Amino acid sequence: MIVITDSNVIFSALVNPKGSNAEIFYAKSNIQFTAPAYLIFEIKNHFNKIVSFSGRSKKELKKEFDLILSKIKIIDIDSIPKKSLLEATRISTNIDIDDTFFVAISLYKHHKIWTGDRKLINGLKAKGYDICITTTELKAKLYKK
Repeated sequence: MIVITDSNVIFSALVNPKGSNAEIFYAKSNIQFTAPAYLIFEIKNHFNKIVSFSGRSKKELKKEFDLILSKIKIIDIDSIPKKSLLEATRISTNIDIDDTFFVAISLYKHHKIWTGDRKLINGLKAKGYDICITTTELKAKLYKK
């Protein structure tokens, strides 16, 4: 199974290294992670906030982020077809424009977005797009082939 990893999942894994999101990243499973390059920008943009919430050092968090990032196949934004980007922009505009690239990859690759963002999940469902998977749902798939 391939999932598009939303930034909030990484944020959570960094803040709570013993939590479910971190557990999924480090578990032996058939789950493959992918994300737009925008994810790196978003995490770096909120890095000081992550440091303050986690109570961990910047150095420790940077090392953890690099380790998590090594498990994610990063998709260059330029490789996403314009059609998918335009549709994703239309869909995401009234939900959260920052999620456009994640939605675009989902539309293009037909993989679900792993997210804990209820606004995104509910907003997409309200527009007829059941393209998200929660941490609870993903955790239930661990070790399953």
